[in-house]
This record gives sequence, C-alpha cells and structure tokens, in this order.
Amino acid sequence: MKYYFAPLESITGYPLRNAHRALFPETDAYFSPFISSNEEGHYTGRIERDCAVENNNGLVLIPQIMGNRPEFVHATMKYMESLGYQECNLNLGCPSGTVVAKGKGSGMLRIPLLLEDFFQELFSLLKDSKMRVSIKTRIGLNTDGEWEELFAVFNHFPFSEIIVHPRTQKQYYSGRVNLHCFQNICKYSKLPLVYNGDVETREDILFLQEQFPEIQGIMCGRGLLSNPALFREARGGKALQEGEFKEFLRLVEENFAKEIQGERNILAKYKEFWSYFAKSYQGGEKGLKEVRKAKNLAEYKAAKYRFFAESHFQVREGLGLCF
Repeated sequence: MKYYFAPLESITGYPLRNAHRALFPETDAYFSPFISSNEEGHYTGRIERDCAVENNNGLVLIPQIMGNRPEFVHATMKYMESLGYQECNLNLGCPSGTVVAKGKGSGMLRIPLLLEDFFQELFSLLKDSKMRVSIKTRIGLNTDGEWEELFAVFNHFPFSEIIVHPRTQKQYYSGRVNLHCFQNICKYSKLPLVYNGDVETREDILFLQEQFPEIQGIMCGRGLLSNPALFREARGGKALQEGEFKEFLRLVEENFAKEIQGERNILAKYKEFWSYFAKSYQGGEKGLKEVRKAKNLAEYKAAKYRFFAESHFQVREGLGLCF
C-alpha cells in the first residue's frame, strides 16, 4: 500500500514537505500544490523554487498540473520532464468556484466528451515522452450519478493511477464522502486506484484497506497536518509524541522563514497553519485566539507559548469512515 501526502494550496510547499520528510519518512510521495499550465511552459519565482530538485532532496515529488488546454499542459509536462520528473498529476478535482467557472479543476468534469477530446490530444502530444500521467478527480460535478460516464472516459487512456475523492464539486468538502460510489468505482475501473478524502486516523486507513483491497494507495492531506505521524501509525509504528510534533512545527516555521520575505508575510503564513496544528490539542482556545490576533512575530511567539501552556496534547479523533 502506498501512502501519499495530498497537495494543499499555499500549504504543502517544499518548506513543509522537507520538515515532514525529515521527521516522518513513511510517506511514499508528495504532490505539489497545483501548477497552472501556461503557454511558455516554464516558470520562475515560487513555482520554480518549489519544483527545484535540490529543494526536494530525499523525497518523491509529483508535480500537479491544472489546465484545460492540452498544448499548455503538455508544455508544462515537458518543463517538468526537463527537471527530471517522470510523472505528473492532472488536477480534475479542485472545487473552487473561480476555478470551475474557467472550466478547470473539477469544472473539466462537466462535459465528458470534451474531457475525452482533451485526453486524446494530450496523449497524442505525449506519444514520444516517457512521462507517466495520473489524475486526481471527484466523482462528478453535480451528482454522484455522473461517475460512470466519467470513468468510461478514464478507462480509455493509459493513466498510471486515478486518485478519487468521492465527493461532487458541489459538495466542496461538506457532508460524508460517498463510499458506496467509491465501491462501485473499484469494480468498474480498469486503472489503479488511490483513495482520498476524510482520512484522519489510523483506524480510517485500516478501514479503507480492509474494505477496498483493490486500491493501491491512500492519499491524506489535512489529517497529516494535525497528525504528521499518521502514516507511521498506519504502518504499525508508534503514535505521535508531543515533543516531535513541536519539533515539526519548529522546522516548518524555520523553513518558511527562509522562503518568505518580510515579517508580515511570514506571520500570515504561520497563522495559516494553525487551523490544522491546533487540532492536536484541547483547551487552548484563548491562546489560539491570540495566535490569530498577533500583529508581529514577538506577539505570535508569546501567544504560541500560552497556547501550549494552557492546552492538552491529544491527537484528534476523526468522525470515522463508514458506509
């Protein structure tokens, strides 16, 4: 069974990936936050740094690409191939209204015939390339009844694997994932499958492995931010300890401070993580409020110490995956 760290926009860049890999090396691959394909097919600045091989030393990174123009997506894949990457992932799952309105992300699921044309042209452009292509998708745009037509399209192409988040675009991240639908997909798909969605505990992972022995992997994002040792626990290792969690937080802060310029920007980035990190504690509401209100790094540091002093470390229990 393979375990993947899901991409989260602006969160799971190389500073966090390297911190996680250093302390919790049980992850098989990390997926980059989506890269919008462009006509030029090359990148500078943040994306260039995030994908630079030297910034991802010792971990497996799979760049995720978003786009609905096959020639642009192909150009981006060629760029990634020039950096040494052998696999790219296509984003068909982002539920953002802005993204969907542009016909990207899960907006590409709207018309399966157009999606098939997109894949046909993309694979034609890739005919002389050794690049493997995987996709991350939802089960439909509006209803879960759309999955069968979509997978009929997917089955026609040589994807290395399909990562399935069993919600529709309209659900965003609300409501329970549709495990009955995923079960049907397991029977119908001719391609290797990876499960993604609401994986928060070791028990969730063991449940998925037992219920869906056909899958070749499990992807987790938010659950790994609140419990970065989740995959270690799933492999039979020890539970997350408070000391190593604090060390993880310290490394994340240190790494992002090297990447981001300006105290205000660094502080904004630190605050962004706390909605995830705080889930591993109970009783630190006042300290967390001060973290979010901090106006400078000195106030942030004081608020963080108050949070740790007043709260109790307890790895969050999920709602539990079930049919």
